[in-house]
Amino acid sequence: MGDKRADLQVLAPSVILHSVQNDGIRDKKRRETKRRIIDEAVRLVQANGYGSVTVEDICQAAEISRRTFFNYMDSKDEAVLGVFPFVFTPASLERIRTTPTGNMIDLIVTSLETVEDAYGPNHETRQRMLDNNPELLHAEAARKRGMLTDLGRAVGDHLEHFPADRVTDWEVQEETHMIVGLFSTAMARYLWNPSTHEDPLEGLRHTAQRITTYTKELQW
Repeated sequence: MGDKRADLQVLAPSVILHSVQNDGIRDKKRRETKRRIIDEAVRLVQANGYGSVTVEDICQAAEISRRTFFNYMDSKDEAVLGVFPFVFTPASLERIRTTPTGNMIDLIVTSLETVEDAYGPNHETRQRMLDNNPELLHAEAARKRGMLTDLGRAVGDHLEHFPADRVTDWEVQEETHMIVGLFSTAMARYLWNPSTHEDPLEGLRHTAQRITTYTKELQW
């Protein structure tokens, strides 16, 4: 019995190491598959236009099944535009609803979560595709609209529950629209030219700071 336990103690670290290595290989394959899907989708759209490219075309080019495609992508437009780098989870929206703050924009930014291994075409390629494919522009607008609608509900709830956090005497809905609009502008500006030298959330936060600082200097 003692010998068997000794054998198990020797083998266990090897088994664990093997499992970790397998997990690493699987993660690498997942990243490679995701990037292949996006790269092929971008290539096809650049060559043929968004409306002429189907999910089946992308699957064939990436050498995957339709089922695999939807394991990695929510839609065709996500495959073309890439994975959005920021997300509001139920937990982050709840934090926005329930955390008192003197700076709603800062609370929103710090409540965001980043998407692991977000990947997509570079800025120039992305903008060129949007310029040349109106359907893709509409798809991106719809994707952002859903995100901002969820945010607007959370911000409105926050202002109702924490009136001391309000900075205007407007209706709650009007102030909510202003807050969401400022955040949307900051996010769009950051994504236009994302920083490669800092954490994405810090980069977004600094962009929001610059925008609000600029608006304070305007004279009317």
